[in-house]
Amino acid sequence: MHLEFYWLAVLFCLFLQKDLYQDSVQAANILGIFSYHFSSHNLVVRPLANALVKRGHNVTLITPVGMPTDIEGVRHIRVPKLNQRVQEMIEGDQILDFFGSKWIASLMVVSMLYNMSSDILSDKGVQKMLQNRNERFDLVMLEPSALEALYGVVEHYNATLMGFSGGNVNWSTEEVAGNFAPSINDPISSLGYSRSNSLLSKIYNWVHITEEKLLKHLIFRPSQLRIFKKFFNFSEQKFYNMREKYSVILVNNHISMGRVRSNVPNIIEVGGLHLTEPAEPCDSKLQKFMDDAEHGVIYFSMGQEIMVQFLPEDMQQNLMKSLDQFKQRVVWKTELYNMPNKSDNVYVIEQPPQRAVLAHPNTRLFITNGGLLSVMEAVYSGVPILGLPVFFDQFINLRNVNLRGMAEVLDANEMTLEILTSTIRKLLENPRYALKAKKMSQSFRDRPMSPLDTAVWWTEYALRNKDASHMRLNTEDVPLYYEWDWGLLLGLRFGIVFGSVIYLVYKLFQKTSARRRPFQVTGTVSQHPSLLDRRSQTQ
Repeated sequence: MHLEFYWLAVLFCLFLQKDLYQDSVQAANILGIFSYHFSSHNLVVRPLANALVKRGHNVTLITPVGMPTDIEGVRHIRVPKLNQRVQEMIEGDQILDFFGSKWIASLMVVSMLYNMSSDILSDKGVQKMLQNRNERFDLVMLEPSALEALYGVVEHYNATLMGFSGGNVNWSTEEVAGNFAPSINDPISSLGYSRSNSLLSKIYNWVHITEEKLLKHLIFRPSQLRIFKKFFNFSEQKFYNMREKYSVILVNNHISMGRVRSNVPNIIEVGGLHLTEPAEPCDSKLQKFMDDAEHGVIYFSMGQEIMVQFLPEDMQQNLMKSLDQFKQRVVWKTELYNMPNKSDNVYVIEQPPQRAVLAHPNTRLFITNGGLLSVMEAVYSGVPILGLPVFFDQFINLRNVNLRGMAEVLDANEMTLEILTSTIRKLLENPRYALKAKKMSQSFRDRPMSPLDTAVWWTEYALRNKDASHMRLNTEDVPLYYEWDWGLLLGLRFGIVFGSVIYLVYKLFQKTSARRRPFQVTGTVSQHPSLLDRRSQTQ
């Protein structure tokens, strides 16, 4: 009798398990195309690819060589030209142009993305995959609104299109997600973008984003369309229709880290995805250095992509002189082991285990350039930040945590020794920053699901629901005033140019007419007062 009850319980559990997993999907073929040669993007991609493989899916990644490193169970198609492009930019010092004019930087980005799309689609491994008639994919993951020529891959396989953004959300990402709510706070590039709250700054930022939209529509998108038509036998209309095919867009962001935004349902925040990977521990020497720090530790790092040797000499000297005035120990990330004037309280390391350093209970302050993952790790560990932004999204990342009260931000180009020292002292001695940092950490960690579980669930949701149009905001349903800012400023710009041309033509016509008039009215006595005067005098 007891045995019968046992088997009934087993059968009940099996039926219950079936109900619990009725929403799961069968093994699917998933293709991810991630072209960026940045370690931060690959740190986000890696855990999701691992998790999808463990769920039984067949994952293929098209990436640069070595980024990410090989993942067990994943088929990697490497594109060497993506590595060569970056190397050429660094060796030719073209990367320095990103710190100059926003127009030069914009044109460089257009050229770079054009080359990336062409390099990927012309790669031998990719072409072999596309020409294999037995190859099929159920879902294709792309960085949203960047390499739009790759929409052809999605259409080629009749696959579901999913976005996966390793960076911040901007107006361009929202555009392909179907979110037309107006925003003047989220540009693609921060070069030339004002970070003040004044009305004049908001107007200036409005102009800035309009310029980005003009570049996107007039230069960037046509260049991607040319590649799309070159490699795929699809119409131009198909290219533009594909922009509205995104089912779900995963974004490496979280509401605790910045301002609340008007999201649509298909934008899913998975900020902290890379934190699900095990953190690299400190070695025994570094661990002891931090454990014995009676007054705490200051951690200095300008990220993975910026080498200290490229920083201005006066900036390095100011940092060293300033940090030497404090009793806290310093962990300094640098590739220069023979640093001049280095004091004994500075621990120099080329590749520190950053997450372990920030998680150490003695860490009091993080001095950083403000890369998204670095800021995210500081928020996760509740460590106050001194930001020295120099590139792209770092200004926005640091501004967000500054507004939340856990960070101070300095202009790296105008940073004096006095300003730097007083700011560090304020961050260390005022308990408000540490309290705000702990509060942000609590908000960042408090979620119904982990970032990885969230990402996996929504990826499989996209697989289960090939047509996810019910999650998108239809263009015809969007109130007209949501687009008034773009239309108004565009009209004003072209109106001013057109009016100026008309005015110049009118003034030129007036000047030409004035020159011709004396020659056209000769021969009439009444038009020459001097002749009339002479005749009257003779009489």
